[in-house]
Amino acid sequence: MNHRFIIPVAAVIGASLFTGAAVPDVRSATVSATIQDTLSAKSHRAQSRIQIVFALDATGSMSGLIGAAKEKIWSIAGSLAQAEPAPIIEVGLLFYRDIGDGFVTRQVPLSSDLDAVYEKLMQISADGGGDEPESVNQALYEAVTKFQWDKSLKTYKTIFLVGDCPPHMDYPNDVKYPVSCSMAKEKDIVLNTILMGGHRGAMRIWKEIAACNQGSYTQVGMNANDIQVNTPYDDRIAQLSDRLDETRLYYGNAREKAVSSDKMSKSKMITGASSANVKAQRAEYNTTWSGANSYYGNKEMLEDYRNKAVSLDAIKEDELPDVMKSMTVAQRKVYVQKKIAERDSLNSELKKYTALRQEYIKTDLKKRRAGTVDSSFTNTIYKSIQKQTERKQIYLKGEAKY
Repeated sequence: MNHRFIIPVAAVIGASLFTGAAVPDVRSATVSATIQDTLSAKSHRAQSRIQIVFALDATGSMSGLIGAAKEKIWSIAGSLAQAEPAPIIEVGLLFYRDIGDGFVTRQVPLSSDLDAVYEKLMQISADGGGDEPESVNQALYEAVTKFQWDKSLKTYKTIFLVGDCPPHMDYPNDVKYPVSCSMAKEKDIVLNTILMGGHRGAMRIWKEIAACNQGSYTQVGMNANDIQVNTPYDDRIAQLSDRLDETRLYYGNAREKAVSSDKMSKSKMITGASSANVKAQRAEYNTTWSGANSYYGNKEMLEDYRNKAVSLDAIKEDELPDVMKSMTVAQRKVYVQKKIAERDSLNSELKKYTALRQEYIKTDLKKRRAGTVDSSFTNTIYKSIQKQTERKQIYLKGEAKY
């Protein structure tokens, strides 16, 4: 995995783009010092990794859960991005129903590319079910064994099992949940459980699963106790986020460009189908180190030029972005420097508005009942992880983001 380190450029560069002043070399002594400081943290930061798989019941009764997952995955990631040191965050999904439904399980692999994960999440709806036991045993076994879990003891690994019904214990080919619990403990995977509703049989098993490796058990309502705060800044943040998406400029061979094109297509699908509130959460996450680490991905021209990972003098013409192929080397440099200035100006404005958004949300939450906020879907997940990551010397600062 090629991890990106996003380094801000002096505000004067952003100003020069819009005033017509000469654009200074973005690789100035000041910026170079910032790059050096950031890169010196690379080995330290790379040791910090959070891996989460959400195993979600996707039967018909779980519309509240699936809706909450679609609304809150970005705010959950944004909450985790507050960790010190800044972590690499990887999220995976496993949806489960039961034998005889449209599917039994469906997996979305662990990835730091949340756009790719979210695109798959958008395709899922709550359906099927109708009887009480579900294929929980198969879901838990696959969550433990079918994902690319990091083997480092420094990595925090967890599964959140979320649903409202107990497992079928009569399926002959199932690996029963106590076996999967033992395997999770061997793999150093913490099992957290969230029970939707109040099924007593499921409650006993959910508590047993959570207890097997120092996990947490939480009970919430069937609507997932979701909290959504719409702010007057969401629309502006969404607009800035759309513009920032368009600044991404990819280069490389045909295969690499195809991967990048697919990444851009996923972003456009997400932004075209999401509310301003969700887009604001996504934008805020992408302004963090953890989010930006995967947001730009591989072979992104502006960040690679900024970090001296690509030379505009030496790059092959057929590997250039199409818009740059007819340019001279001198024109390429001016174009890239202006695009970097544009990106930095957008990021600066985004950070200003996301800070205002969080202040508005903080004020709103203070007006709500403390118990409602504390038991919300986002906070339930955040508080569980906040306690557990300390065992890995990963310290989550601040409160959950919404």
